[in-house]
Amino acid sequence: MTFRTRCPSLRFAAVLSLGLSVATLTVRAQSAPPAPRAPERPVAGSMLEPLLPAPEGWTRAKAGSNSVVVSESCDYSFADATYLKDSMKVRVTLADTGFNAQALGLLATMVVSLPDGYTGEVPPATTVARVNVNGLPAASRWDAKDREGEFTMLVAGRFVVKAEGTKVDALATLRAIVELVDVKKVGALK
Repeated sequence: MTFRTRCPSLRFAAVLSLGLSVATLTVRAQSAPPAPRAPERPVAGSMLEPLLPAPEGWTRAKAGSNSVVVSESCDYSFADATYLKDSMKVRVTLADTGFNAQALGLLATMVVSLPDGYTGEVPPATTVARVNVNGLPAASRWDAKDREGEFTMLVAGRFVVKAEGTKVDALATLRAIVELVDVKKVGALK
């Protein structure tokens, strides 16, 4: 007879202790914030340009793409287009930050700095909000008096889709234009 067969309660206690340790480590690993990803090279702006939306009833006035080097450790690429409809003017930007935290802070400031669900007002007529759109973090700024604002969405933790408008009828217009971007295609870019 061995020790294991003579002391089944000790064997059970050892197995239970090991199981609890593994469960505790698993729960901690699942609830810990994800480690920041190492920055990658942004895709070329020319790869982003075909993914810009084509809002129905709007005229595309101009479009282009480029890359910006902010510092040795911060760069991003982008494509943008300006759309016109009646007196409304909207600039849509699609940018790749390559997971660079500084570039994300520059291009999607409200998305990365405001907590989810935040709503605030800046007198006299500006509202700022942090929301989710189909599981993607987004934020808006809307000045009802001047009818101008922006709607920004973050895709796959690295791509920024932003619509900035002046003389726009409603914030919903900016959001609708951002939602025209095929986020699956954008998120699949490498």
